[in-house]
Amino acid sequence: MQIDFHSECETAGLRNEIALCLFRVLQEGLQNAIKHSGSKRFEVWLRRTSTGVELSVRDWGIGFKPSEAMRGQGLGLTSMSERLKLVRGELVIDSEAGLGTTVRATVALRQDSKAAKA
Repeated sequence: MQIDFHSECETAGLRNEIALCLFRVLQEGLQNAIKHSGSKRFEVWLRRTSTGVELSVRDWGIGFKPSEAMRGQGLGLTSMSERLKLVRGELVIDSEAGLGTTVRATVALRQDSKAAKA
């Protein structure tokens, strides 16, 4: 398997709870992709946005219907979403049959905080 990691931002200034949340979302996102996508190649991006930080995990696998997965038996997507809510974040999933999946976690950073300067 191949995991390409790209970072376009400094993370040293992120509050610990935000850094841990993004780390756990990355763990779960990769675990889900490896287990369910059928893909052998994955791409991870960590980017600074105009309002915060964004983590994305992409695969080129079989895809799925996110609405059905959120209602299913597994806790992976639900736990990622709940973790992100605790740090004022959001989970967005783009997936299409045969074209793969991108899981995107965004966390807004207050402009007056140390974490916003990361």
